[in-house]
Amino acid sequence: MFPLDLAKDKNQYTHSFGKIPNFGNTDKTYLFCYQIKNDTQVAHDLVVFIKYPLLDHVQFFETTNGTFVTFPAQGRLYSFFAREKRYRGFSHELELSPQETKQIWVLVSTESSMSVPLFVAKEKDFSHFVSDDFLIQGFYFGIVSVMTFYNFFVFLLIRDKAYLYYVIYLLFGSIAFQLSLNGILPMYFFPNQPALVWNLHNIIYYLFLFFSFPMSMTFMNLKENSPKLFLIFQMGMYISLLGLFLIPFLPYRLLNASGDIYSLCLAILGISASSYIAFSVKFRPAYFFFFAFLFVIIGGLGTLMKYMGVLPVNPFTENAFQIAMAIEVILMAFGLGDRISIVRKENERTQIKAEIDKQKLLAFQKELLLAKKLQESTLPSKVNHPEIVEVNAGYLPASLVGGDFYDIVKLSETEIICLIADVTGHGVPAAIEAAMLKIAFTQSLRFATSPSLVLNRINRSLVGTYQNQLLTAAALYINLEHKYFRIANAGHPPLYHVKQNSNVILPIRPKGKLIGLSKDLEFHEEEYELATHDQFFLFTDGLWDVWERDERGEKESEGKGEELFLEWMHSHMELSADQLHAKLEAFIKTRTTYIPPEDDITFILFSVRP
Repeated sequence: MFPLDLAKDKNQYTHSFGKIPNFGNTDKTYLFCYQIKNDTQVAHDLVVFIKYPLLDHVQFFETTNGTFVTFPAQGRLYSFFAREKRYRGFSHELELSPQETKQIWVLVSTESSMSVPLFVAKEKDFSHFVSDDFLIQGFYFGIVSVMTFYNFFVFLLIRDKAYLYYVIYLLFGSIAFQLSLNGILPMYFFPNQPALVWNLHNIIYYLFLFFSFPMSMTFMNLKENSPKLFLIFQMGMYISLLGLFLIPFLPYRLLNASGDIYSLCLAILGISASSYIAFSVKFRPAYFFFFAFLFVIIGGLGTLMKYMGVLPVNPFTENAFQIAMAIEVILMAFGLGDRISIVRKENERTQIKAEIDKQKLLAFQKELLLAKKLQESTLPSKVNHPEIVEVNAGYLPASLVGGDFYDIVKLSETEIICLIADVTGHGVPAAIEAAMLKIAFTQSLRFATSPSLVLNRINRSLVGTYQNQLLTAAALYINLEHKYFRIANAGHPPLYHVKQNSNVILPIRPKGKLIGLSKDLEFHEEEYELATHDQFFLFTDGLWDVWERDERGEKESEGKGEELFLEWMHSHMELSADQLHAKLEAFIKTRTTYIPPEDDITFILFSVRP
């Protein structure tokens, strides 16, 4: 509680002139005062909020009907449940009657940097802001978590300590430290343990600094590339370890400010060392390290200068460090892959070639098996479908891990939707893209009655994702109650609608470009009637390649696969779905026995029962 006469003494205040108050690392307590007037004839529910989560003590005061009202204190030193809103910063609810004016005071103190980005918003707008803020945080932690798990699995496969150090660095620097720095630690992990949250911040900070050194040393291979720099980094590691041990004995503020200065020194050392190793020693992975650290320095300096009061608080300085860390994570992952490749080549010179080839093959097989399991998990093990429709499917990958994907979902006893897709490429990238496609398809099922919307949602989810891969796809929705079906296509081979009553095979291919080309793609949708005994045939283009081969599997009719396949379908129209499925598999087997298929083969046959 502060003296009421101080609150009323206008001479004690300094005008902010529209700038966000930022005082750096200070031991002073600040009091902020402002007036809010409702000029309208409608009551408003407002929220006053502070976007900086590292304040130890925040307390709101206001005058209501001439009465001075004190509200419960918030801050890092208090339980998260003491906050008025579930928000990683600090907030205060405010009700303003028509034509009412309220005077608000905010008392703030902290052992960390003093930054008070204070905003006022309508309650609805505040809710939207919090939702967007959580979404941004989710994107960041999602990217970093995926990269952490990925690098950990790679470490388990190849047992290179560079990956282990990088995973630990990500855990403390990109995840734990960011959780603390952005106020998420008390929100989700320790809401009722403020002392633990407060003390953990410096501990995590110095662990982050400590593990930055072994990660940097192994990444740039300093022991061989520059023994002097290796010793300097070792000394830096011991200094950060000393700071870690001094945490119980030195004041929080001193250690926090020292950590800020030390992190600045680390950034300068990192960029200097990586530039030397990259451009003088010509160690290629150091290029990734250099540009990764360059982004971290730009983002880190922006954030650090904000905390020290040098730079103003704005969207760049607020999010610069997280943006830089996300970019760094991606660049370092590429750099680690490049580093492993180079180190492996250097080690090969001292080993027997046959043994090296064997080990490389084993590692590759493990990775492929992992990708194979990942891809198999995306394909339906058992097709659940309405009783009045018969479904047969076939799948033959061209390699251990294919790029085709399909899924069939029973929506009701009279409705079914199917998605078939062909991911560009094979192996691990295709398996990862197929797994992402599975998730995107599942999330789009609420639009299942409109295949064009399904493809649109999948495209928006996948565009610009893993390695910018493209894919063709077709989505088919069948309504057996009202006797119609809808089809949408994204650069995929056509759907064959087999009308047995009229002995007609109708190729249906609505317009649509490949998924992943652009975020703003449009997919046309077409609707047709269906009848009893009608059959629907969906497939990937690998099936056409089979019809271009002779019985020995050699290419015979280049470019005529579609035409020959249609002729074959016409000659087998009288067969039942089971018989047609068996004939198809037998034909494919005879054409791929001696020479494996060049592309994955997937086909799905639907038949409407009487």
